[in-house]
Amino acid sequence: MKTYISPLGFETAHIISLIVKHGIGKHDRIILLRPEESDNRAERAIEDIKDIVTKIDSSIIVDIVQIDHHDFGAVVLSFMDLIRKASPSAIPGGRVIVNLSGGPREILVALTVASISLSHLIYKTTNFSDIDREQREIELPQLLQELDTNARLILTDVKKHEPTTLTEIASRLCLSGSTISRHAARLADMRAIEITPHGKNKQATISLSGRILLKVCDMKS
Repeated sequence: MKTYISPLGFETAHIISLIVKHGIGKHDRIILLRPEESDNRAERAIEDIKDIVTKIDSSIIVDIVQIDHHDFGAVVLSFMDLIRKASPSAIPGGRVIVNLSGGPREILVALTVASISLSHLIYKTTNFSDIDREQREIELPQLLQELDTNARLILTDVKKHEPTTLTEIASRLCLSGSTISRHAARLADMRAIEITPHGKNKQATISLSGRILLKVCDMKS
């Protein structure tokens, strides 16, 4: 089962080119990403796509996911969930095809970040060129670093209790202060957490990078 995930603006060329090139059939699914704000041109584009796929096979599903684009981090994490739920880890034999073209920039950029974060779950990534109007496959880099057990425990604890001091983390996890400091420093270097002075102690908060790292770890476990 193939799941296509793509932003949608007012044009349908990048969607039509995508399904023509990679094929679409029984029980496949198209997820179109749109901002919450309504627009008559976008509605017409959606209806055009629905009409086309219905003529191919009436079992093909076209879902419209409306996005509140004001919280970039939340949008990235929600797109990661969409990718995971359509991937082989959730659907045996599932193939995710992500199209990184079309639609509002806020949605396109967030989808790009989510796709790079979960490139190992994506079957194909494509891009429809604004220059020559060609649909091409692109290779996504795999940039995220792995977390060892203690680093993951610390990051999870920070997410749950932030803002929290390193002393409080050590107490909750029953780890030495030196162990917490060492791993916290590495997480800060990775920009997974931010450490700031807090009286005689140091205080930690989690970043968007840290939330993405944890989500990737959860999806791999």
